[in-house]
Amino acid sequence: MSMGVWDIISTTDWVTKAILLVLLGMSVVSWALSFYKKMLIASKIKSLKQAQALLQNVKGIDDLFARTGVIHDTFAGELIMSFLIDFKKLLKMHEAGAGTFSDKDWGLLQDSVNQRIDEALMQEESLLPILQTNAQAAPLIGLFGTVWGLIHAFMGIAQQKSADISAVAPGIAEALITTLGGLVIAIPALVMFNYLTAEVRKLEDEIVRVATTSIWIMRSIMMQSESSIRASFVDKQPHVTQREIV
Repeated sequence: MSMGVWDIISTTDWVTKAILLVLLGMSVVSWALSFYKKMLIASKIKSLKQAQALLQNVKGIDDLFARTGVIHDTFAGELIMSFLIDFKKLLKMHEAGAGTFSDKDWGLLQDSVNQRIDEALMQEESLLPILQTNAQAAPLIGLFGTVWGLIHAFMGIAQQKSADISAVAPGIAEALITTLGGLVIAIPALVMFNYLTAEVRKLEDEIVRVATTSIWIMRSIMMQSESSIRASFVDKQPHVTQREIV
């Protein structure tokens, strides 16, 4: 009579059952984490693409804040708003008489934007090592169960004083079931780790694209503002005639 997988598991000792339970827990964690991160990253990429389209043809600072307010409750909206908060601080300095934006000011703003990008990416990558760990550890845990099962198989041979295949087969099957469990967990975990790592890189590209567009808009706004200030200053200059010069 042939034995099924569940029949083999039911005949194993408590150590093998404990190993299989650990592998089952690792499998649940890996699949749950994979689906969660996949949906989360896809949602963030979608919001960033929407934000990129929304940032086209911005008229000015008020228009920029208004458009950002439309998506304020999304990942992209929160990210752009964090850029605008730093930009607004520089604007207040400018209005207070700190002069026009220097390269140092733009450098500080760029550093702040880069820091926020790094923080966002670190948050996305924070759980991925769990998948990598499961992919690396599961086969080793399964191998431990295999060695344990083989020890039991050889002990059974010694007790029965027979090397007949019918005496050896159950012990070998019990030993190999943990190896199978380890591989069943490790392979999907490794595939999902590589897939999600690639998705994080796509997310990084979208974040950088939105950040670059945001800074370009801020620079354009400041150039328009400074041009208006210079034009206003020229208009207010007293008209000097040739006679007054003489």
